[in-house]
Amino acid sequence: MESAAVKRDQKEKAAKRARGKYLKIHVVCKASAALATLAAASLMGFNKQISNVAGFEIKATYNSSPAFKFFVIGNAIACGYSVLSLPFVAYMVEGWMLNLFDLMNLGLVMAAASAAAAIGYVGKYGNDEIGWTKVCPYYEKFCGRTEISIACSYVGFLLFLSVCAMSSVYRSRSSNSD
Repeated sequence: MESAAVKRDQKEKAAKRARGKYLKIHVVCKASAALATLAAASLMGFNKQISNVAGFEIKATYNSSPAFKFFVIGNAIACGYSVLSLPFVAYMVEGWMLNLFDLMNLGLVMAAASAAAAIGYVGKYGNDEIGWTKVCPYYEKFCGRTEISIACSYVGFLLFLSVCAMSSVYRSRSSNSD
């Protein structure tokens, strides 16, 4: 009987260590994702360039495209959610609600980054079949910052993906051990 109690204590200690390790990694990944999405939203939100095209001064900002507006708003929401959810990670780690919101956040960042990447691609390379010309030769600084911003958003996406994957693995392991 004593050996069963010892094994149970060892199992509980191992589960406690695993939970602590999971929580640390979860918080670090979520905080890093918040920083990445904050950087993405800030870079795009403050990105502006005025260029002279065919004798007209034309300003390029994130307001120039609905996809860029969605990108800024989506990354800002993802950052805000991540920061606001950090204090609740330790309390809600066993439940499904945090995982659901993390998945929704993952989808939001993926959609925002994909929309901005599509517009950025057309801006950089144009589309000869339709007659859309490249605009990045006229707005090199704007396009460069846009590329960095989109890259930051994809880093945030990968970090959110790792948070969701870790949550799923942790939940499946903890439910199997019961």
